[in-house]
Amino acid sequence: MKLKGKAIIVTGGTRGIGEALVKKLVREGADVAFSFLSSTERAAEIEASLKSAGGRIFAMPADVRSREAVEAFVARAVAEYGRIDALVNNAHAAYLGKWFEDAAWADFDRELGTLVHGVFNMVQAVLPHMKSQGGGTIINLGSTMALAPRLRHSFYVTAKCALMGMTEALALEFGQHGIRVNMVTPGPLVTDHNASYPAELMKRLGEETPLHRRLATVEEVADAIALLLLDEAGVITGANVLASAGFAIA
Repeated sequence: MKLKGKAIIVTGGTRGIGEALVKKLVREGADVAFSFLSSTERAAEIEASLKSAGGRIFAMPADVRSREAVEAFVARAVAEYGRIDALVNNAHAAYLGKWFEDAAWADFDRELGTLVHGVFNMVQAVLPHMKSQGGGTIINLGSTMALAPRLRHSFYVTAKCALMGMTEALALEFGQHGIRVNMVTPGPLVTDHNASYPAELMKRLGEETPLHRRLATVEEVADAIALLLLDEAGVITGANVLASAGFAIA
């Protein structure tokens, strides 16, 4: 129960890394609030399952691109738990890759909207609470494609690179308030969405991963995120923690 008593917000908690992280945090004793966009039934299942096991948790629909929705989500977390110790910005919707010449600005706007504007909204909403309580932790989810871009992902790469810059800038700015800001960067993963990609491609990506020569799991990435939430990580800020099993090394 290493996170017992900590109130933690996770955006995008119904699948992939978000779902694995929500479950991990509750097992470690944290009070958890997670958002979702449209997966109402799945969110209810996760919430009910963890509550039945004794966890303090609630799910709430909130599009991180909407300031109004974000403010309501954060307000409920504060009302339920009395404080916000950490925010994990994980929300992201699956997309189809496109060559740049076939992309529309809407493709860039979608990624920037969720991964930059959405994070902006969430951070500004929790910041007054973290400042008033004397500190907190913010973790943004990165991507190895920000370090080693791949074809047909220009809009995603652009947004993740912008998020990396925001992470470093906020780490400097928020240090005076005792707030740590870091990024956790996973590599290719075993996920439901990635299962739609050609098996040969996923096999090759696994073989290109130096540690273990396989794709990592979302649970392994959740473990890495949880480490940065511990009090023992109190001097780590402005870092890009590569939870990619060596897939990309800056």
